[in-house]
Amino acid sequence: MTTSRLIFALALALAAAAPAHADDGAPFVIGATPSWMLLGGVTTGGTIALADKGALVGGELSLARLKRSNFIGLYADGYYDWGADGTYVTGGLELGHKFLGLDGGVALRLAGGEQQVGFTGRLTVGIGLLGIYGRYARFDTMTNDNENVIQIGLMLKLPLWTGGGY
Repeated sequence: MTTSRLIFALALALAAAAPAHADDGAPFVIGATPSWMLLGGVTTGGTIALADKGALVGGELSLARLKRSNFIGLYADGYYDWGADGTYVTGGLELGHKFLGLDGGVALRLAGGEQQVGFTGRLTVGIGLLGIYGRYARFDTMTNDNENVIQIGLMLKLPLWTGGGY
């Protein structure tokens, strides 16, 4: 055996015996990967029943974890209602599946020089960036006026940040 053939045979033997190394890239995945999304947008609509009726406009921010067709997260919104001549601030948990979303939590109403604390729940049907919602809120009031609030509206939410699942 010549020297060059011996060196070649040793190089092949060493290469075959060397441990294999995987590249450092992300694993190959088929299907959706879980991710985080920070969404922000505007809301508009109106108070239609049981309280001072009027138009409303405001903004919303939410942080949600998306996995397959489901999402869960936190939201906060604030809006001005001309019917109550006051500001509402709500925040809490949100969850959903595909087109349907449900959120709810604490509500604060600042109107007429008073601060009222209550709770709220909202059902949303979303198509892309646009959602149509119905919201119910209840506040503890001393005068029994405007305890219950029913609102309908539209919201436009845009992704402000997304983070991968791995």
